[in-house]
Amino acid sequence: MDPEFNVKGNDYRLVVSVRYDLGLMYVRFVGTHSQYDKIDVKTI
Repeated sequence: MDPEFNVKGNDYRLVVSVRYDLGLMYVRFVGTHSQYDKIDVKTI
C-alpha cells in the first residue's frame, strides 16, 4: 500500500506513490476526507 498523509490539521488527505529505487514520490490524490472516501486508493 502506498503511504497516506493527513494535511492541514487532518482536513485533507494526500496519497502518494513512492519509487524508492529512483528516489521519486508521485502525488496520486489530494482532497478532503469525504472525497477520499469516494475513491479506491489502490486503483488511482
